[in-house]
Amino acid sequence: MKKTIITAILMTAGLSGCVANDNGQLLNAGLTALKGATLTKDQLQTEARLAAQQMDSENKLAPASNAYSKRLAKVTQGLTSIDGTPLNFAVYLDDEINAFAMPDGSVRVYSGLMDVMKDDELIAVIGHEVGHVKYEHSLSQFKTAYLTSAARQAAAAAGGTVGALASSEYADIGTKFMSAQFSQKDELQSDVYGIEVLCQLNMDPYAAMRAQQVLMSQSGNGGGIFSSHPATAKRIELARDAAANSSCR
Repeated sequence: MKKTIITAILMTAGLSGCVANDNGQLLNAGLTALKGATLTKDQLQTEARLAAQQMDSENKLAPASNAYSKRLAKVTQGLTSIDGTPLNFAVYLDDEINAFAMPDGSVRVYSGLMDVMKDDELIAVIGHEVGHVKYEHSLSQFKTAYLTSAARQAAAAAGGTVGALASSEYADIGTKFMSAQFSQKDELQSDVYGIEVLCQLNMDPYAAMRAQQVLMSQSGNGGGIFSSHPATAKRIELARDAAANSSCR
C-alpha cells in the first residue's frame, strides 16, 4: 500500500515536471508521503493528536459539566492508559451511534451511542475501540489515511493548488480513519480485549455480547459504528463464548 501511494505521487511529479512553479509543492507532497511511510509510533501518535484536535474543533464537544461528560468520566474512571499511552475521553453531542479511539489515546464517544447503551455495554464498546489502539490495528489504519492525504496533496499540487497538509486535511484523516474497515481478525481480537476491560473494572463480561446485540438492533440507522464495526450473529456468539472463558469467571 505504501509503495503504491508513493509511486503514484512520484508519477504525478513526473507528469507535471514541466510546470516549474508547482515543483516545490510536488516535492512537499512527496516528502509528506515519505514521512508517512517512515513514521515511527511516537510520530504517528503526534499526527493522530493533531487530527483529533481538529475533529474536536469541528464537532460539538460536551463540556465537563454536561451530564454525558459526567457519566463518561464516571464509567471510565479506571481507564487511564493503554500500554503507556495516556487515554483522554470526550463526548461529541451528536445523535450518531458511534465511538472511536485514535492512536494517541484520544477516545471520542457520541452521545447517540450513550443513549442506547447501559454503562457496562458502553465500556465494552470503549474497551473494543481501545483494543484497536493496544494491538496497533489503528496505527496501520491511521498511516493509510495519512498517506492517502499525501497522495491527494500531490494531485492538488499538480493542479497548481498549495500542497501543504492543512487543518482540513487533518480533519479528513480523522474521518477516513473512523470509517476504515478493520479485518475480522482485528475486530474479534478487540472484542476479546473489550471483555478484558470489563473484567478489570469488575463489570459483567456478558455486557460485550449485549452491546453487540444493541448495535445489531440499531443497525437500521446505518453509518457510524455500523459501517466500520458491523455487529453480526457470529460476533455475538463469539462474544458470549469469550465472556464464558474470561478471567472474570
